[in-house]
Amino acid sequence: MAIYHFHVQVISRSEGRSSVAAAAYRHRTQMTVSNDLDHKKFNYAHKDGDLVHEELALPDQTPQWFRTLIDGRSVAGASEALWNAVEAHETRTNAQLAREIVLALPSELSREENIVLMRNFVADAFTSRGMVADWVYHDKEDNPHVHVMLTMAPLTEKGFGSKWETLLDEKGEPVRKGSKIQYKAWAGDKATLKEWRELWAVHANKSLGQSGHEARIDHRSYEAQGIHLHPTTKIGVSARNIAEEAKGQGHEADLERTAWHEESRRENIRRITSRPEIVLDAVTREKSVFDQRDIAKYIHRYVDDPDLFQDLLARVLNSPEAVKLAVEAINPDTEKLEPAKYTSRDLLRLEAEMGRFADKMVSASSHGVDPKICSKVLSGVAQLSDEQRVAIERITAKERIASVVGRAGA
Repeated sequence: MAIYHFHVQVISRSEGRSSVAAAAYRHRTQMTVSNDLDHKKFNYAHKDGDLVHEELALPDQTPQWFRTLIDGRSVAGASEALWNAVEAHETRTNAQLAREIVLALPSELSREENIVLMRNFVADAFTSRGMVADWVYHDKEDNPHVHVMLTMAPLTEKGFGSKWETLLDEKGEPVRKGSKIQYKAWAGDKATLKEWRELWAVHANKSLGQSGHEARIDHRSYEAQGIHLHPTTKIGVSARNIAEEAKGQGHEADLERTAWHEESRRENIRRITSRPEIVLDAVTREKSVFDQRDIAKYIHRYVDDPDLFQDLLARVLNSPEAVKLAVEAINPDTEKLEPAKYTSRDLLRLEAEMGRFADKMVSASSHGVDPKICSKVLSGVAQLSDEQRVAIERITAKERIASVVGRAGA
């Protein structure tokens, strides 16, 4: 079941972190900090074995010095060279070395499809802005995800440039506050992160649709989606290790992040127990038709007690708001047992309303484009195929509703 996860963090020297160490961990390899007097090594070659794919994506205008720096190196070797160059350039003790984004990949897509999805997203979001994107694809225990490490300063002909650029107004003039020129971060701000979050959902949903999957992800918060659940945070490897070590010593770890996560989880269990239909609200935001496994996966995010899990699963599936569309049956084409299919009553009402509107629109005609104007405009566009011309003529005709079936760009 496709889920939306888009976590951002900054790797900063003030927190005692190294971008080289971070890259070594993500690439599951050994790297050395070349500008360190001790040539400190970080070896994670023994980790997990979950590395599926790795790439270092470059912007179109990459200077020759950087291409020479990574020429002939493996992806991991190029990554090591990149982040050593960043650390050599960033001399401040509180320097921000890299921005990292962790994305959950749609489990419905194959590995090859997810790689294509990531290449398109990275090109659209990051390298188009001049950033170098060092990304790795991990997949273990049905948890496909990507780590993207991004440079926070532009590449120039003489090395890395300034992290700050002049803020311009609509006329291209510097914005001033009093007599002082205002600046903005080259690597983006909160508005940029918001754009990236939405852009990821757009790319992922496009890939899911092109591959014939109904599932979709939503970048909006639970509150914006109308889902009455508390957001939970991801508990990282370090926090889990600390908690397990403390448990082994007979006490609980005092971690604020873990405590907040547990509190949110308990509150969500309380809300789902009080109104199981919340699960239907959440699942149908991603899939209009679902089965018992989809409901089970969602409940399992919050509930680990077997008896409570079974009770909630039964209450959701037996809710008056859950509508069974098809019973469990053998698929005649595959000869495999297909689970029963469900949807929600709200979605059925919505589809019925859309059908009524479509019936009204199909019998009406207005707002059509004059055929002469349409023909004149199309005659000036030589690169359109005959099929594309027919499609444009169809959707600009006087009918209030028209459909075109095809793949964009095909």
